[in-house]
Amino acid sequence: MSEWHHGEHGPITEEKLVRAVHILAGIVEDRGPAFRPLYQDLRQQLAELRLQQQACGAEARTARIQGKVA
Repeated sequence: MSEWHHGEHGPITEEKLVRAVHILAGIVEDRGPAFRPLYQDLRQQLAELRLQQQACGAEARTARIQGKVA
């Protein structure tokens, strides 16, 4: 659990969520299913972040293409 206390604050990034998912996966394996809902919620947040990033990337690509055409 000491891995979690880095004192790192700031925006939530994919790297931070991936690290948290891995830490919670270890806790779930070691201590049982009581932590599974938290683990599943974190995985869902990671999936949503990735979808959001993909959507932003697609919008940026569309804007660049439209800018070149205009």
